[in-house]
Amino acid sequence: MLFEKLAERHLVKTASFSCIETEGRVSALNAKQRRRVLKHSREMEDFLRNEAFSEQELGTNTTHLLIDEQNGVIVAYISLCADAIPLELKEREEEGMTYSTSPALKIARLAVATDYHGRGIGKQLIRYAAYVAHEMTENCGIAFLTLDCYEHRVSFYEHLGFKRNQIQITQRKYDSPISMRANLNALANRLFDLQ
Repeated sequence: MLFEKLAERHLVKTASFSCIETEGRVSALNAKQRRRVLKHSREMEDFLRNEAFSEQELGTNTTHLLIDEQNGVIVAYISLCADAIPLELKEREEEGMTYSTSPALKIARLAVATDYHGRGIGKQLIRYAAYVAHEMTENCGIAFLTLDCYEHRVSFYEHLGFKRNQIQITQRKYDSPISMRANLNALANRLFDLQ
């Protein structure tokens, strides 16, 4: 497997990328929840095909592809952007932060191709993001890795060490993403201990 920053030469391959959840992975969900998961998967595919490259050109994020070197298939992708995360007083105290807003690197999007689900690739993408953030700390401050995810993904991120932020959208719609964070140093230690 090989990480490459999304480039114009990759655009033809994005058309065949699919991250639709398989029936077995969503079987515990009711019909309404399954429809939402399908909708979210389609949004992730649409982003890679139609928005990722132009947003990268605008400088709003960068998208990194995980490519299977054997067949050239896009296995997964992760989009990263700068972020600042507001913390409640209790969260600041727990994290040892003095400011109400802390610098972060945000995982704006993360998706794994359907044929590669269940192989630990999501965790590998989080490790990659932690590595990128760690490298960035040589030149700027980054205290957290952040992301927004839907309810059906919360337990995956919690298992890796992410926490729900106390500050969320005030009037959350039933299908709004949930803001989460992980202390960069603690996350890096945890990810490389989990193997």
